[in-house]
Amino acid sequence: MTTRRLLLATALSTALLVSGCGSIADDGGGAAAGEAPPGVTDTAITIGATLPLTGTAAVAGQGLEAGLRIAADEINAAGGINGRQVELVLLDDAFAPDRVVTNVRRLVSQEGVYALVAPAGSQGLPGTWSFIAENGTPVWGPVSPGDPDLDEVYLLSATRKSQIQVAIDYYAAQGLTEIGVIRQNNDLGVSMTAALTDQLPKHPEMRIVAEQETQTGSTDVSSAVNNIIAANPQAVLLATDNTQVGLILQGLRNRGVTVPVFADQGGAGTGGPSAIGPAGAAAEGLIGGMQVDTVSTDNPDVEHWRGLAQQYSGEQGTSGFSLQTYSSLRAFAELVQRMGDDMGYANFQAVAEGLREDPISLGAIPDIECGPLPGGHTCVNQAGLAIVRGGQWQILQEFQAPS
Repeated sequence: MTTRRLLLATALSTALLVSGCGSIADDGGGAAAGEAPPGVTDTAITIGATLPLTGTAAVAGQGLEAGLRIAADEINAAGGINGRQVELVLLDDAFAPDRVVTNVRRLVSQEGVYALVAPAGSQGLPGTWSFIAENGTPVWGPVSPGDPDLDEVYLLSATRKSQIQVAIDYYAAQGLTEIGVIRQNNDLGVSMTAALTDQLPKHPEMRIVAEQETQTGSTDVSSAVNNIIAANPQAVLLATDNTQVGLILQGLRNRGVTVPVFADQGGAGTGGPSAIGPAGAAAEGLIGGMQVDTVSTDNPDVEHWRGLAQQYSGEQGTSGFSLQTYSSLRAFAELVQRMGDDMGYANFQAVAEGLREDPISLGAIPDIECGPLPGGHTCVNQAGLAIVRGGQWQILQEFQAPS
């Protein structure tokens, strides 16, 4: 894998610890010219995230929290970012869209964070974009929402759409042409529609034999499963949350349907147990979108994270979600380090949009190559695939862009 480059501990110290903080510059977007931007002092930088720490997606949320805390501890132990210690403000949204919106507003307006790093909530984050744009607050590495093409928002992982496109290409390469689709009636389903619209014309032999919709937050997937089974597809694509992924797998496998089933990173919980744990034996053969490397790989960068994660005292420290947000915060630290003394939001955008010429390479994720709008804030277009074999996630196809 071209992105697998070893990040030595000495390199971390050199990149993050500098001799002095210097002055803080800004040009608006949260502070008047010459004033410190929100959340930044000479000694600290405060960042925030909203995460599903309780509720139906708590396993994923706890992994996302773990990665942020592991990265912050490592960065701070190495001297911080340009001498500033990272302070985290993490709020629980219980996987409820309205709470995602409330939390984002609180983080910006009351907690005064400099940026949001790896916030979760595909269903709720789009409802915050206008507020984010009004305040100019950077949103770095949000987990799985669609690209709003805003100055403030930078996607570090392949979108759900891109992951589904890569899965469609994989099915086509395997000669699987009759596909069943189950999607939720929310942003997840919108991503599925967009992926099918763009990718199916590239594979004219492929057709959708059944399309089913499930309700957000529901645990009743029986009707959708029955209708998929009746259509006798050769493979299935899912755009649902991890709870429904597990239930759908059980419904299919208990009826003897063993065809390949794909879900994106969030739904499959690739690398972790959020979907395959509840699914049990029915998870065998599940294909998950891969935004980050699998946690069991011998990739040196993953091994470095794993050593830190095994010492983490909270829940889900060694899950794939932890590796994802760990990588997001490490990338944020590298970007801010490159900004030097000018912490203004205009400089944040300028440095981020220059990554196309000088990418951030972390090894456990594809290179981060943001560019100017339109389109340039989807900083990663590649996705991989992993498969559950013997209850463990294994790499099926390494990172690549859709055809």
